[in-house]
Amino acid sequence: MSKIACGIDLGGTKLEVGIVDDKGNIIARVKRPTDAHKGPEGVIDKINDSIMTALEKSNIKQKDLLGIGIGVPGLIHADIGKVIFLTNLPGWRDIPLAEIIEEKFHIPVKLANDADAAAYGEYLFGSGRDARNFVYMTVSTGIGGGVIIEGKPYHGASSGAAEIGHVVIDIHGEKCNCGNYGCFEALASGTAIARFAKRAIDMGRHSLIEELSGDGPIKAEHVFEAAGRGDSLALDIINEEAFYLGIGICNIMAMYNPERIAIGGGISNQWDMLYHKVMETVNDRALKQNAKVCRVIKAKLGTDAGVVGAAALTI
Repeated sequence: MSKIACGIDLGGTKLEVGIVDDKGNIIARVKRPTDAHKGPEGVIDKINDSIMTALEKSNIKQKDLLGIGIGVPGLIHADIGKVIFLTNLPGWRDIPLAEIIEEKFHIPVKLANDADAAAYGEYLFGSGRDARNFVYMTVSTGIGGGVIIEGKPYHGASSGAAEIGHVVIDIHGEKCNCGNYGCFEALASGTAIARFAKRAIDMGRHSLIEELSGDGPIKAEHVFEAAGRGDSLALDIINEEAFYLGIGICNIMAMYNPERIAIGGGISNQWDMLYHKVMETVNDRALKQNAKVCRVIKAKLGTDAGVVGAAALTI
């Protein structure tokens, strides 16, 4: 019989719970709004209810679960299962989440940073298979990452390793949400793409981006669509995005010397548009001995990586 665990991907707006086997197959899943405004107690109630619903859908009994893994979008203390602070979920400070869930289900519970969980899922079942040293980078609203070193997830001294988005790549660059300036996230995330587009349009540049965004806010997807249709401003922004991604990847190669770097998150859906310019920068600027052994590819598991990787923490 397959080993079975529950994986949870806790996000600022979306909560996903999956019942997962030891081959990375999701047997049943539940997706719901996080309702972060209800605070930790309300969100935890929703997590508990979603676990029960997923078990019912899967026909798996609670006693047959090996454990529950939770990917959390923020600072945690993995060894004791405590959430230290979550930026996008109000009220989450010093919450002993693993202990609370364990008391409810009487099953071992493990926490990981959400990007670490996704990296572990990709390593075991997706783009990181057969690579002993692997980095997963998620590029979406922000930029995060997870690292596998010699086949084991690397968390650092305080579960704060691989904060890839906060590596400074331009000391005179944009201010980041973390308070620093020139962070990778501030220059190469989906949020940054949208910000650069809005700024250029506000300064008088005409672009198809305006038409595509309508009366709503400009989003990265509008910029990519406009670039695909030959819009000059959009193409300029996408070229700059690819350049900054390339610089960030060079830094990752220098720090970790991986065999493989996989790009996930919403921006990875545009990987075909970005790849050649990204790799042009990598080939120009990366340490040659590191670039020679490293493949840069699109991640394979998509949005399933977080749930699958969280479950795998306990299998």
